[in-house]
Amino acid sequence: MFTRQQAERLLDESISMRSELDEIEHKSDFSNSFQHALCAMSNRRDRNGGIVFLGITRDFGISGVADLEGAQKQSSDMASDLFNVPLRVAPEVLTREGKAVLAVIVPACPAGHRPCHFKRHGILQGAWIRVGNTSRKMTAEEVRREIAADEVARGTVPPFDMMPYLASDVNDLEDPLVAAYVERVAKIRPGSRIQSLSHIDVLRSVKAIAELNGKLYPTPAGLLFFCRETQRHLPQSSVEFMHLWGPELTSLGPDGSRWRLNREFFGTLPHIINEVEAAILERVATRGIVDSFRRRDEPEYPAAALREVLVNAVAHRDYTMRGSRVQIRLYPDRLEVHTPGGLPAPVTVDNIEDEQATRNEAIVSLLQDYGYMERRGYGLNAIMASMREAGLAPPLMTDTGASFNITLKSHVLMSPETLHWLRRFEGLELNPQERLALAYLRVNERLYNRDYARLNDCSSVEATQALRRMVDKRVAIMQGTRGGAYYVLPDRLPGPVQLELRLTDAQDARILELGRAEGRIVTGLVMERLGLKRRQAHRALARLVKRGELEAHGERRGRYYTMPQ
Repeated sequence: MFTRQQAERLLDESISMRSELDEIEHKSDFSNSFQHALCAMSNRRDRNGGIVFLGITRDFGISGVADLEGAQKQSSDMASDLFNVPLRVAPEVLTREGKAVLAVIVPACPAGHRPCHFKRHGILQGAWIRVGNTSRKMTAEEVRREIAADEVARGTVPPFDMMPYLASDVNDLEDPLVAAYVERVAKIRPGSRIQSLSHIDVLRSVKAIAELNGKLYPTPAGLLFFCRETQRHLPQSSVEFMHLWGPELTSLGPDGSRWRLNREFFGTLPHIINEVEAAILERVATRGIVDSFRRRDEPEYPAAALREVLVNAVAHRDYTMRGSRVQIRLYPDRLEVHTPGGLPAPVTVDNIEDEQATRNEAIVSLLQDYGYMERRGYGLNAIMASMREAGLAPPLMTDTGASFNITLKSHVLMSPETLHWLRRFEGLELNPQERLALAYLRVNERLYNRDYARLNDCSSVEATQALRRMVDKRVAIMQGTRGGAYYVLPDRLPGPVQLELRLTDAQDARILELGRAEGRIVTGLVMERLGLKRRQAHRALARLVKRGELEAHGERRGRYYTMPQ
């Protein structure tokens, strides 16, 4: 649950950015939308609740709350009476511009009662959820999955991958596959007693079988690893790979078809992973890299990133969703992986690098034994790192609730063409991180705070500060308010600034000439001799110090500059 200090910070941040945030919403009165916001915040996927601010107008002005005592009572009464479970909100009074703003801090809906919903509408029609920067009614599928996740969290039912699958028989699990698994585990864990166990005990230990009414049945995890005809029982476990001709799903090739290849892969999960990985690597283009006077060809996407997105998809998908399968689409400029089922709570697109949750514990454990996964929570960080090292943009991720989608783009950010394009920004004193962000915007429509943070491997706070500097320099424009803030390139980019560069070079030359003549110079002398304003003189001197053409001595008012020895 959020604290008062967090509420203070988030209020200032949203007003400064003129945008609502994922965890906060602004309201000017107690309308129906205020009630919807209470419900939606309690159902946020990261299980941290949220904050609803009263006394903020739609254009982010401070209207204030006149009757504070009445507002606190009304918000508490609504939260306690309207929903299937009382929400114990914590109203906090904040002051802005001499006016009172009420921060209604909403806790997460308690386990055993999710999703929070309006009593008068029922669970299917009365549950609301916060998705990104908007609140909306939950779909029937989202409600179903929320109920199932709640039951698993409370321990009333096991996860789906560990439940007995009654439409199958334990004899569907094949001894040779179990024996191969035992042999592998004995090699990677020499001290293991696994070879002394019977196959039934091995299957029981890895949750590949489960007992019901005295009879053993395979679990979905068991079928996925130890049954060669997995799709006879779990048809949704196949993986579809499409190699498209054009940049859109509807683009047609020379023969009038939409794809160069459209293939579905069947079998156990290890078999599918190996086959799909080979098919992707065979189809992706290669690019030549010159290193130490030698040329080598590498896939246009790092092989490590390709494997991780594939393994994560089959490991974390929602196997209860029949009729849907993992789908991989290879376009000329990108690779998309569509995974059935949204991210498991409390993971969201924004906190995915920090939070951990496992929808399929038995499947993940077996994938680790087979060497496809390392420690939990490392996969996405590995994708980020390998894309960054290859000079590519971080993956784009979206979570619709029904599916999680990840896109790898093949554009090398700092290509020769991009470096030439960036010359138009010379003279604006952009640092390498800001240049990289501009390169990203050249091939992507929008840049979000999280994109900048992943691109430059920095914190969200550092990203916010950097993006504000880019707006101040007029190389980026912030867009979006209530729908979420993002950044785009301005309609009119600055042209080449050769004249400005020539003027700057001449200015620097005069300062250096002054330094040689005087031996020791200060900011005031530069202002007087060159007719500069104080800020211009400071920037010029700092530029020369950074280039090593001047040396700085002393602090603040006592600072002076000399030529290097």
